[in-house]
Amino acid sequence: MAPKQTIITLCITLAALAAIALWPAFERHSENAAHAADFPSMAPVMADYLHRDTEIAFWEGMVHKHMSDDMLSPRQLSGQYLQRYKERADIGDVLRAENMAFQSLKEQPRNNTGAEIALGSVFLELHRFKDSLVVTHVLERQMPDDRAMEIREAALDMEIGAYGRAKHILDHLPPGSAFDLSYGTVRARYDELTGHVAQAREELERPAALMNSQFDAPAQARAWFFFRGGELAFEAGDNDGALAAENEALTVFPGYYEANRLKAKYLCAFKRWQECLDAATASANVVPYPETLGYEADAQRALGDSAAARRTDDLIVAIEKIGNAQHISDRLLAIYYSEHGYRRDDAYAIAKRELRVRDDILTEDTLAWAAAADGRWDEARIASRKAMRFDTENALLQYHAGVIALHFGDIGQAKKRFTKALALNPSFHQVYADDARAQLARL
Repeated sequence: MAPKQTIITLCITLAALAAIALWPAFERHSENAAHAADFPSMAPVMADYLHRDTEIAFWEGMVHKHMSDDMLSPRQLSGQYLQRYKERADIGDVLRAENMAFQSLKEQPRNNTGAEIALGSVFLELHRFKDSLVVTHVLERQMPDDRAMEIREAALDMEIGAYGRAKHILDHLPPGSAFDLSYGTVRARYDELTGHVAQAREELERPAALMNSQFDAPAQARAWFFFRGGELAFEAGDNDGALAAENEALTVFPGYYEANRLKAKYLCAFKRWQECLDAATASANVVPYPETLGYEADAQRALGDSAAARRTDDLIVAIEKIGNAQHISDRLLAIYYSEHGYRRDDAYAIAKRELRVRDDILTEDTLAWAAAADGRWDEARIASRKAMRFDTENALLQYHAGVIALHFGDIGQAKKRFTKALALNPSFHQVYADDARAQLARL
C-alpha cells in the first residue's frame, strides 16, 4: 500500500483549483462516504490521471537533464510510474519505477527514505513480499517512531501468512491521529481475513471517508476505497451495496479496471450475463487478467457465443505463456483453470509456485481447490484446513471447504460449510451457489 502521491505540477494545481469551484455539486455524496458529521464530506474529484503522462514526461526530462548528482528527480519519477501502474496496470511501469528508485539510491544511498519507500512499493507490486519486508525493516530502523512503517509491515505479514505478527503489530500500535488512513485500511483487511467481515466494513468507513475528503488525492486512490467497500459488501451478502460501490468507484475514476472486474464477478454470480460481459470486457480492455477474461468467457458461453468463449479461453492460455513473466497472475490462472476443470496439472503447479511467495489464506484455498481438481485430495484437505483456520467469512472459501469435506465423508462439516456459504451470500457464485443448495438438499 504505497503512500499517497503528492500532486505538484502546475497543470494539476490548476485542475485542483477548478475542482474547488465545483465543490457544492459533490456535497450530495457526503452521506455515502460517512455516517454523519463525524466523518468529513466528500470532496470534488480531481482528474489527475489525465495529466499522468505529462507529469511523467516532465520528470523524465529532469532525470535526463541532470543525469547525476540528482536523487530527487528519479525518486519523483519512480512514484509517478507506480501511480500510473495503479491506473493502467502496465507492469513495465513497475519495472521502470524500480530502476528509478535504485538510481535515486545510487545518488544518495543514505537518508533517502522516499526512494526506499518507493522500492518497497515496487517489490510489493511485483509480489516480492519478503523483499518488501526487508526494505520495510530497514526503514523502521531509520524511523523507529513512524507508525506508517509498522502498519506496512503488518500488511506485508498478512501476504506471507504471518497473521500472528500482523495482529501483534496492529494491537500494540500507539494511538494514532483521527486522520490515520493506513491503520484502518490494514485493520479492515485483517478483520476480513480472520472472520469478521461486518467489523471490516465498519473499520474501512473512516479511511474511505478521509481519503475521499481530500481533493488533491489521486482519483484512483479514492476510487480504490469504493472498490474495496464493494468487495466487502459482496462478502457480507449486500449485493446491491456491492454494485453501488463499484459504480461509485467508476464515477470517481472512469474506466477503473478493478471496479469493472468486480462488477463482472458480481453480475456473473447474479447471472446477469450481458451486463457481466460488458463489465468484463471493459476491464479486460485495460488489463486482461485471467480472472476477468474468465468472466468474459463464462458470459459468452451463457449467451450462446461458444466460438467467442473458445477464443477467450485461448487468450487466457496465451497470457500464461507470454504475459505472466513476473508471475503476477499466478493465483488468478490457477483459480480459472481449477474452476473450469482443465489444465489441472498446470493449475496445481501454478498454485504451488504461488504458495512459495504468498502463503496467505487465499493462496492456501487456491492450492486446496487446484489439488482437489487434480485429484490430490489429501493435499487438498491439508491446504483447506490451513485456509479455513480463521473460519474466514468468504462464501467461496466456505464452499470449497464443504466440497473437500464431503469427499472424505464428513457430512457434518460439509453441511456446516455449505450452510454458511449460502448464509453469507446466497448468490456468491454462478455455479457453486446452486450446487451448495443442491448438496444440502441431498445431505
